[in-house]
Amino acid sequence: MKIVGTINKDIVPELLKLDISKTYVCEIKEPKSKRSLEQNKLLWRLVHLIAKSTLQDDMEVYCTALERADALSDYVITATDMENALRKSFRGVRFMRMQEVNGKDCYVYKVYLGSSKMSVKEMTELLEIVFQMCAELEIPTMEDLYE
Repeated sequence: MKIVGTINKDIVPELLKLDISKTYVCEIKEPKSKRSLEQNKLLWRLVHLIAKSTLQDDMEVYCTALERADALSDYVITATDMENALRKSFRGVRFMRMQEVNGKDCYVYKVYLGSSKMSVKEMTELLEIVFQMCAELEIPTMEDLYE
C-alpha cells in the first residue's frame, strides 16, 4: 500500500486505515518548488514569437535559449537518424553534425533535459534570456502576452 499526499486533515484518515500489526517506512520531505504554469506559458508564447520573427521553428529557438542559459545538456551519437526517438526522452534535441565513427557515418545530437525539470529560479533565468532574445529582435514582451 502506498499513500502519497500532503500532510493535512485529508491524509490522517488514510493513515488510520493502516494495519498497525505491520511495520511501515515513512518519508516526509518538503516539496520542491517547480516552475509555474504561468512561467511555462509565457516561455512558449515568447519562443513562438521569436521563431515566427526569425523564420525558425519553436524547437530551434528553445534550444538556443537553453544553450544561452547553460542548461544541462549532453551529446548523443547514433548510427541512424534518431531525432524523433530522442525527443521522447529529452525536451530539447538539436542535430549538430554528421561524424564518422569507425568508418561509419553517425548523427551527433545535443540533448537538453529542458525547462520541465527546472526550478522556479532556473526557469526565471531562462525567461530572462528569452526576454533578452526578444529585445534583440524588438519583439514586445508585455505581460498581456500570456493572459
